[in-house]
Amino acid sequence: MAPAQAQLPTLREALAEYAKAKKVKASSLARYESVLRTHFADWFDKPVLALKDSAFGNHCHKFAQSKGAALVDLGRGIVGSILKYVGAVHGLDIRSPFVKLGAAGLMPDRPQPRARKLNESGLPEWFKAVDSLPAVQRDYLRLILLTGLRKNEGGDIKRKDVDLAGGVLVIPETKGNKPHSLPITEPVREILERRCDGLEVDARLFDGLSADHVTEMAKRAGAPAFTLHDLRKLLASVGARLGIGDAILRRILGHAPKRGDVLHRHYVSLCEADIADPLTQLQITLTM
Repeated sequence: MAPAQAQLPTLREALAEYAKAKKVKASSLARYESVLRTHFADWFDKPVLALKDSAFGNHCHKFAQSKGAALVDLGRGIVGSILKYVGAVHGLDIRSPFVKLGAAGLMPDRPQPRARKLNESGLPEWFKAVDSLPAVQRDYLRLILLTGLRKNEGGDIKRKDVDLAGGVLVIPETKGNKPHSLPITEPVREILERRCDGLEVDARLFDGLSADHVTEMAKRAGAPAFTLHDLRKLLASVGARLGIGDAILRRILGHAPKRGDVLHRHYVSLCEADIADPLTQLQITLTM
């Protein structure tokens, strides 16, 4: 028998429980709350058992048919994850309406990855524009290209994350909720030394920089159209062209292997020294 409805968490509370249990980043939690508050407002403060009602299923159907593919995919993921959580923790058996809709062919196609705007042929023009920017913006963009870091990972680097003597750069918080580390290769050492000079241990290297604005600054200076994620994709593409193995590229980019890849999930472990030479080769190729 299911627990009494009064004892069950609301959808809002279940989201908070789920986020704490899964160590969801504050920025992601705020985004999830915004989606539920905006698009599932009538259920946000109701006990999760209300999500079993046909009215919620009808609402999910309308949501799936009227919103964009990316938003629907995000909403589907949030609702599905919370229902799996309350099923495991609170003993509720509530099937996500989105699963039923998908089985009936009533869900839109999954959103497609955005096409990359910047290619290797555009790098000389890109570098020319970037090198004309103020030092902070220039160093940030070069570092993102040469390391493949995500925009927030690069923007949030603190002085204490940079071990110049040991030659290691640490990213404490990542999309995968696991720390990531990279060797400080010669092509990026100059950038990090310049940015670390005179900083207190808790100071950010790129304090005050707007990651969302810096691409526009570069484009106004003459850079071809690009996104910050293009730089990450470009590093991966050049690495593949150079014949750098998947395991090393995943380690550079901080990507986890697929769940079924037992070899690379549980046996293969690469440290900073293992990727230093391939990463240096990649960086030299990008800057030629």
